[in-house]
Amino acid sequence: MKWFSKLFSDSSADNSSGELNAFLGAGTRFTGHLNFEGSVRIDGIFQGTIASTGTLILGREAVIKGEIDVSSLNVNGSIIGTVHATRHVHLHENAVVDGLLVTPALGMDEGAIVNGTIEMNRATPTSEPAEALDSQDVPYLPNASARTAISITMPEACCTAPAPDDAQKQDEDGG
Repeated sequence: MKWFSKLFSDSSADNSSGELNAFLGAGTRFTGHLNFEGSVRIDGIFQGTIASTGTLILGREAVIKGEIDVSSLNVNGSIIGTVHATRHVHLHENAVVDGLLVTPALGMDEGAIVNGTIEMNRATPTSEPAEALDSQDVPYLPNASARTAISITMPEACCTAPAPDDAQKQDEDGG
């Protein structure tokens, strides 16, 4: 069974031993609640809730519908629902996430798709309280309208004075 562990050890940086506790292969369907320790890889279809303090690995054929609450998540399949990862999430090139993704650290390969909301809260509180930031001239983007454009006012001196053309320069220089 050592070959089985080695086969998937490169899929998760969190799993230092490379050992999988469970594996749902392509073509399998599971509905219900999955609770585990360590690492689990899913390549089939899962509908329900997944909870763990360990690592969940989703292969290219995986389709998850429901809620995921894990420490670390490596995705190369599809998720429809809510994801909470307390440590980090990595979305590989074939990953598709439709829904809410909450994690303090997110890595995405080119080609990964997120349709929904990403919330990235720090794992530990910042050393500077929010009130201190309010006193500074920091732009504010409300969460609901993050796509709103910000207008920047430029000082008049930088943009309003026309630059003299080459003919005027030669006349002034006596040429």
